[in-house]
Amino acid sequence: MLILPDNPLFDLTLQTARPPGWQNHASEEIAFVVDHATGLMRPATRAEMIDYVEGGEYDERLEAMGEDEWQ
Repeated sequence: MLILPDNPLFDLTLQTARPPGWQNHASEEIAFVVDHATGLMRPATRAEMIDYVEGGEYDERLEAMGEDEWQ
């Protein structure tokens, strides 16, 4: 099934679908983060996850979603 941007399931699919190639990283200790520029999930190592949170990209994502980091 092809889900296009005008489909009501499009945003939900982007938020829940694993990124392409996730199996390549399945044996590693990784997390999935949402890329601020594309809105798609991508795998991240522990160091990349820390950089994602402490570097401000996570805060940018929260702002884009309309949430405050203190909630």
